[in-house]
Amino acid sequence: MISVSQNTKLYILCPANRVTGGTELAHQLVDYLIFNRKDAYIVYYNQNKIVLSEKPIEFKKYNVIISSDIDDNSNNIIVLPEVSFSFASIFTSIQIIFWWMSVDNYFTKSNFIDYIKFFKLYDVIKLIYIRILNNQNIFKGLSLYELKKVKNKNIHVYQSAYAKHFLLKNSFVDIMPLTDYINTDFSISIDLKMNKENIILYNRAKGYRLTRKIIKKLPELTFIPLANFTRVQLSELFARSKVYIDFGNHPGKDRMPREAVLNNCCVIVGKNGAANFFEDIPILNRYKIANTDIDEIVKSIKYCINNYDDANNDFDFYRKTILNEKEKFYQEINSIFNLNRLNP
Repeated sequence: MISVSQNTKLYILCPANRVTGGTELAHQLVDYLIFNRKDAYIVYYNQNKIVLSEKPIEFKKYNVIISSDIDDNSNNIIVLPEVSFSFASIFTSIQIIFWWMSVDNYFTKSNFIDYIKFFKLYDVIKLIYIRILNNQNIFKGLSLYELKKVKNKNIHVYQSAYAKHFLLKNSFVDIMPLTDYINTDFSISIDLKMNKENIILYNRAKGYRLTRKIIKKLPELTFIPLANFTRVQLSELFARSKVYIDFGNHPGKDRMPREAVLNNCCVIVGKNGAANFFEDIPILNRYKIANTDIDEIVKSIKYCINNYDDANNDFDFYRKTILNEKEKFYQEINSIFNLNRLNP
């Protein structure tokens, strides 16, 4: 396990110039550590190099200090998200927290042999193509075996029940929860009596091969891909729509389903990755359907469209869980970093 003293410096590695759920989560962690008067820093990187970069304007609400220097000594701690685990090899003394914000995304940056074991042939060929296209070493990255052999004092923390299950299955011992919470600034107060439209939203970047088959089965309904919208536009779209579907991979506890359900959309997902775990997406089984059962998916969508009020009530527990996530996240940080100050 790691140790934290009054003089410990805490560094959180984060991809530069990227606005994603994962990069926002890194800023949320630093913000809370600084609130608790810890010596904490965001450290940006680009490709495989640490860089000095500006904080994205989308994260202006978070109080963070930016650093491009890391004091590599045993009193300090660096937090590495799963997409940057390879940075562990450049440190000799600093304590390391490996943060599994996702599982699947680790393998896109991991040792190629691990990727072959975890993914289907189509995905393996796709990864080879991407790495060659970007002049990357096909065999780069730390393997799971190498992660277990890191000599620095370290622990593994997980964002989802899916990641916890993965770590236990692969015999990792020192593990702790470090989940997340979503930014609810975009959410609006919705009058449930307002007229929702028969709109189904979907993530264009995930599971589209299946989604287009569903669209063909329901020509009378409007399907809108969630891409290239501002937060305000996204909020307005959620407010008008009845259903959000997601049959892609769920590498961790994804934010889009949570944002949708907070805006009173019914959520229908597959059973891939984190979606297969009730702790990560706590919804009834009737709304979790195998990707191969298109007829059942269509049936579920029709039920939500035609019985919206009743279906929407089925997601009350999911909403309550989401609204409690910030407090849970802060408690987990308190436990890992020995903090006692009250939450902001």
